[in-house]
Amino acid sequence: MKTEVAELKQRLKKIRSRPSTGETGRERVDLLNKLGMASYRSDPLMTDVYASEAMALSAEIGYRKGEARSNAVFGIGIASRGKYFESMKYFNTAHAIYTELDDKKGLADTYTNVGIIYSDQGRLDLALEHHLKALAIDEAINDNVSLSHSLNCIGVVFRKRNDLEKAEYYYMKALKLREITGDISGLAISYNNIGILAKERGNLEEALQHFNRSLKLKEDLGDKRGILVSYTNIGDIHTKLEEYTESLGYYKKSLAIGEEISDEKNCCENCNKIGHILTLLGEYENALEYLKRGLQISLDIGMGILEANSYRKLSDLYRSTGDYEKAFKHYKKHSILTREIFGEKSAETINRLQIRYETEKKEKEAELYYLRNVELQREINERKQVENQLTAHEHLLEERVRNRTAELQKSLGKLKKSVAGTIRTLSKIIESKDPYTSGHQMRVAELSRLIAIEMGLTEEKIEAIFMISLVHDIGKICIPQEILSRSWKLSPLEQEIVQTHHQTGYDILSEVEFPWPVAEVILQHHETHNGTGYPNGLKREEIMIEARIIAVADVVEAMTSHRPYRSIPGLEKAIEEISVNSGKLYDPNVVDACKNVIRKKGLPFQ
Repeated sequence: MKTEVAELKQRLKKIRSRPSTGETGRERVDLLNKLGMASYRSDPLMTDVYASEAMALSAEIGYRKGEARSNAVFGIGIASRGKYFESMKYFNTAHAIYTELDDKKGLADTYTNVGIIYSDQGRLDLALEHHLKALAIDEAINDNVSLSHSLNCIGVVFRKRNDLEKAEYYYMKALKLREITGDISGLAISYNNIGILAKERGNLEEALQHFNRSLKLKEDLGDKRGILVSYTNIGDIHTKLEEYTESLGYYKKSLAIGEEISDEKNCCENCNKIGHILTLLGEYENALEYLKRGLQISLDIGMGILEANSYRKLSDLYRSTGDYEKAFKHYKKHSILTREIFGEKSAETINRLQIRYETEKKEKEAELYYLRNVELQREINERKQVENQLTAHEHLLEERVRNRTAELQKSLGKLKKSVAGTIRTLSKIIESKDPYTSGHQMRVAELSRLIAIEMGLTEEKIEAIFMISLVHDIGKICIPQEILSRSWKLSPLEQEIVQTHHQTGYDILSEVEFPWPVAEVILQHHETHNGTGYPNGLKREEIMIEARIIAVADVVEAMTSHRPYRSIPGLEKAIEEISVNSGKLYDPNVVDACKNVIRKKGLPFQ
C-alpha cells in the first residue's frame, strides 16, 4: 500500500507540470482518484483532498466519468468516518452520471457502496437489494474482483441477520474467487469476516487464528485501517476469554493507529473498550480517564450512538465503585439519548424491528431474485440457441416458486406460534419477579383484548394488544425485589426507579424482532391523554392505540386486585376513576368501550 501511494504521488508530481487539458487533464483526474482510493484506509482525510481536486478538475474539463468517480471516492472517504447520510449525496450523484454514461462497472461499484451504507445502518433489505444488483452486473461484465467483493458483502448482510450458514456460504465463495485472482487485500477481508463468523459461533480459538492471518496480510500491505480493525477484533477475543491484559494491549495499539490516521470514531470506541477493561481490573481512576476522553470525543464529533455508549460505560464504572447516585445519573442520560436517537432514525428502527417471519419471507424473495436475475441470466447467455431448454427451465423455476411459496406459508404459521409462546414465557418470568401482582399482566391482557374487540379493531390489532399486554411490565424485572414487594409508601427516589420500568422494558425488547410494535407500546403505556404522562409527554393520537387501551385496562385491573400496600378499592371506584379522568388521563373512546365491556360481560377475571 505504501509503495502504491508513493508511486502514484510521483506520477502525479510529474504530470502537474503539464497543462491540465485534454488527455493530460483526464490522466491527472484518474491519478487523483486512484490516490484517494489508495489513501482512504490509512489517511481518510487526504482522500477528501484528492477527491475534491479531482472533482473540480473534472467539471472544468468536462470529464464526466472522472467526475462520477471523484464523487464516489469522496463518498467512500466520508462514509469511512461514519458520516453515512452525508456520503449518500455523493453516491447519488455518481449513480446519475454512470447511468447517463451507461457505465456498467461504475454502476456496480455504486450499488456496492450504497449497499454497504445501508448494511451499516441496519437497513438489511435495502442492502441486500443493492448488493444483488451489483452482483448481476459483475457477472455480466465478468469482473471477478468486484464479483468476490459483492459475494462478501452479501455474506455480511446474512451474518447481520444471524443466518450464519448463508453467511458462510457467500464468504467461502468470495474466498475461493479471491484465491484464484490473487486479491491479497480481499483475502485479508475474507479471513477477517470468517473470523467474525467463528466468534459468533463461540469458536474463539478458531476466530483468533483467522484474525491473526488477516492481520499478517494487512501488515504486509501497510493497510493501517485494516490493521486497526484486526487489533480491535483480536482484543475482543481476549476479552471474551477473560484475558484482560492481552485485550488491553491490543485495544491500546488500535487506539494508537486511530490517533495516527485521525479516525476519531475508532478512538472513541477504543477509549470505551479500554475503560471497560480497566473497570473489570479495578483500575477505576485510569478507567475514568479513558471513559471521559471517549465521551468528549463523541461530543466533539456529534455521534449520538457513541455518546450514549460512553454514558453507559461510565454508569457501569460508577456502579462498580459503589457510587449508585452517579451510576443512575449516567444511565438515565444513556436512556434519554438512546430514545432521542431512535426518534431521529425511525426508518432504521423500523427495519431493525422487522418481524421474524417477514424477514424470512424477504430472504426467500432474495433467493428467488438471485435465481431469476443472476442464474437465469447466466442460463440465457449460455443457451441462447436452445429456446426449448430455456422454456423448460422457466417452467421449472415457476414450479420452484410455487413450492417455496407453499413452504413459506407453513413456516410463517409455525413462526407466529413460536413468537406467541415466547411472549407467554416472558410474561411468566416477569410475574415470578413480583409474586404480589401474579396474574396482573394476563388479566390486563384479557380486558385489553375485550376493549379492542368492543372498539371494532382488526384481528391483527386485537392480537397485538393481547400479546403486548402480557409483557407490558417487563421492565420491572430490573427493579430490586425489595422495592416491588414494599408494603408501605415508596420514597421519591424509589418512585423514580420504578418509573424507569417502561424505558427498561423498551431497552430490553427494542432489538428483538416481533410481529407487533412491542417495545414502542411498552415505552408509551404511561403516557396520558392530556400530555401529563411520561416519559415523552405525548397526548391524544400521538400515543399508539395499543398503549391507550392498555393504560385503561391496567388501572381497572390494579383497582380491582389486591396489593400488599393497600386494600382493594373495587370495581365501582375503578369505573369512577376512568370516568372522571376520561378525556384527561384516558382516551374517551377507550373508556366508553371499557365500560360497555364491564356492563355487558363484567370483568373477564372475576
